[in-house]
Amino acid sequence: MTALRLGAIRWFASSGTMLTPMQRVVSMCLATAIVVGAVTPTASQTNGAATPIDVGSYRAPSEGGVRRWQVTPVDGTELLRSASQSAIAVSKLSTGDVLSNMGCAQVSGRIWCDVRPFRGGARGVVPFEHLRPAIGPDGVVPIGIDHSKKRARKRDFDATGTIRCAQEAGQSLGGCKAGVARGSGGDATIAVTFPNGFVRQLYFEHGEFISASATMSGVGRDTDWELREETHLIRVDDQRFELPDVLVFGE
Repeated sequence: MTALRLGAIRWFASSGTMLTPMQRVVSMCLATAIVVGAVTPTASQTNGAATPIDVGSYRAPSEGGVRRWQVTPVDGTELLRSASQSAIAVSKLSTGDVLSNMGCAQVSGRIWCDVRPFRGGARGVVPFEHLRPAIGPDGVVPIGIDHSKKRARKRDFDATGTIRCAQEAGQSLGGCKAGVARGSGGDATIAVTFPNGFVRQLYFEHGEFISASATMSGVGRDTDWELREETHLIRVDDQRFELPDVLVFGE
């Protein structure tokens, strides 16, 4: 168990903002990936994870790149609107911040990475030298696309069990069936089935609850999450869930 998953953590998810200029940069430049001292990944980990990491190819996860970056201890790191040091800053970044990787490209002799805070938020670009592959709470750097959502929809579960849940506001907690499809790097998808047959998927990234599937109850981003005594206490819209950490991520 790492510090990321120790104690109580609470936050509210928000949707990201897509930046068209960087999308154009990546679409034009990503095809000519830069390879500098690349290390070939091994297939020793499941679900697209590999160690060591091919940090030289700077690819998006859809092309076999790392799934997330982490901000290195570099003073003055900013999330910028475009691939230029003089560009307007979207926000300040702190050492250790985890960012979703959207792909990197060479612009004017410098490598820039298209990123977004993995919990959601404004999207922007960061110089590659300010980033390093993010290691998940399981000790693995995940590579490629996470397939846990697809596996959960097919009911290809790594584990199943019964959790405490409530479907309506003010309802007492009862029992729900739950199945988990685990990825790597702290990613997982949990499919929860209420007694009336209603199913909702809960999504975890980097060891943290991020959002839920959209249903008639809501889009799945009106959420509240807390980790307390090895139990994930989650609210999505009016629904509540209590998930043991061992069910979500295994031992």
